[in-house]
Amino acid sequence: MNQASTDQRNLGARMLGSTLAAVFNAPKYHCAMMGLLDKPEFAVTRLQSGPRPIEKAPTYPSDDGLLMCVSLTPTAAGQWRARYAGRHVGVSQSIAFATTVLDLRCPMEMWVSGPFDYLHYYLSQSLLRRVAHENEIATPSELQASFFIEDLVVAQLTRSIMFQVRHGEPLDTLALDQVAMLLSAHVLQRYCGAVSAGASHRKGLQSWQRLRADEMLRAQLDGNITIKALAAACSLSPSHFAREFRKSFGTSVHQYLIRLRVEKAKGLLIGTRKKLSEVAELSGFCDPAALSRAFSRVERMTPSRWRKSNSAT
Repeated sequence: MNQASTDQRNLGARMLGSTLAAVFNAPKYHCAMMGLLDKPEFAVTRLQSGPRPIEKAPTYPSDDGLLMCVSLTPTAAGQWRARYAGRHVGVSQSIAFATTVLDLRCPMEMWVSGPFDYLHYYLSQSLLRRVAHENEIATPSELQASFFIEDLVVAQLTRSIMFQVRHGEPLDTLALDQVAMLLSAHVLQRYCGAVSAGASHRKGLQSWQRLRADEMLRAQLDGNITIKALAAACSLSPSHFAREFRKSFGTSVHQYLIRLRVEKAKGLLIGTRKKLSEVAELSGFCDPAALSRAFSRVERMTPSRWRKSNSAT
């Protein structure tokens, strides 16, 4: 599983990264993906543009996948319109986190103006089939396309990664894996009419599974581990593992990893005289700024202030 900026890699005609930026004529973009480089299963691409007149976008390439667009800022009614599968569509709600879902196999002509700030999720059919299989649900062949609607689940998932997105921080493997799995399950149920699996009667992970998962996450504080690997170590499917993990720990796998990073940082802050840059690296954060943001969210104060308050007098 790889994560890369499309500034450095050629992703061909998939609707992500540079291909997506070219369709929207977006001067600024950033992309993180998972899966094989020439056949990614999931990707997150942020596109940004300043004010500009409305213009017809180039035709996007046909792709055996789905594209979900989240408008991070409200899009005015006249800023986006399209002809999708023969019908005219446009902005139905001018709200932040408005969600659009498209089947990339359907032909579409699109007109776009700026400014805009869009976050796009690319989901391959192979990913959707895998998640459907793990949840023991059928995968309907037809998607119910939607345009600029309110989707509280998508909005919440997007908010969960917005700190990294807004500050240009890399999304680690575990974060991408978790969003891909949760988003796929949601798309299948809401937009493809799939019947959700029956309620689980399990009471969370068994004791040995909790210990194993915690041990593996502590050994990979940088997030360079997948839910699939954690699930395999616990003899569960990825989807079942994620559900049972939340029951046991009261939070998602990635949020628990953030807690472990902060816990590690606190130990280094109080027990050593290491610089914040060293503490950040040893705790799994990409840089001191990422450490400070996560630490402040959890402890309600900066690492420096926490260190000063908890140092022995």
